Amino acid sequence: MIALLFGAILSTTWVGTTIWPLWMTSWRMILLWSIVGMGAVASLLHNATQGLLIQRRNPEGCPAATLAAAQALYLKANYFEAEQSIAAYCRGRTIDVEAALLLATIYRRTQRFDAAIELLDAIARLERGSLWDDEVTKEKKSALQQKIRSHSDSL
Repeated sequence: MIALLFGAILSTTWVGTTIWPLWMTSWRMILLWSIVGMGAVASLLHNATQGLLIQRRNPEGCPAATLAAAQALYLKANYFEAEQSIAAYCRGRTIDVEAALLLATIYRRTQRFDAAIELLDAIARLERGSLWDDEVTKEKKSALQQKIRSHSDSL
């Protein structure tokens, strides 16, 4: 919304200055150019204080090629390699839900049930994870069943 407002003010100011200079009075033109200048300076200051001018933001989510490669490794039962390729996308604030589901499945297959359940709970808490509720529920149920089976077999 801010960008649209800034664009409208900038366009109006430019048209008033170059195409129809008699359309607006000089004090209005000075006011509009001042608003444009202050908006540009405010944007520059905001980006500088947020560090957006120095570092590039990482794209959110696991790239499709990486996820496809990890799925291929998983299907070949190369769990360690598949885990290594997607683990970075399953931590922090920017959890990729599809990659995290695959990682939870890898954890379950390698009998790390607690890690799988913890990751599935983290997915369930995400707003974007609500699209995957059925899969999360099925995977969590499988992990819990296998955990119970492994504990009862060891007794």
